[in-house]
Amino acid sequence: MAERVMLVCDTCGKPAVETVILKTSRGNRQRDYCPAHLEELLAPARTPKRGRKPGSTNAAPKKAASKKKAAPKKTTAKRATGRKRTGRKKSVARRTSGAARR
Repeated sequence: MAERVMLVCDTCGKPAVETVILKTSRGNRQRDYCPAHLEELLAPARTPKRGRKPGSTNAAPKKAASKKKAAPKKTTAKRATGRKRTGRKKSVARRTSGAARR
């Protein structure tokens, strides 16, 4: 004889249609719900927003601005070509005399 596992609603005992995982500060909990109780649970619920909540990172708090006025930063002359400089050195081709090539 075969046995069958059947989920029942944790609230009323009717057959469950979905298992819900509740995440709390104490840990995760699972509850099984029938269609009626699942609808009651989801009616006031909202979908979470993407991204992190403000202040949820472990970054150090910003220091308050000092009352002293900061000195203006020195500016450097800009290059006329507008090319970005890379960290590579350009290789220099060395020319040798015709006698040394032979």
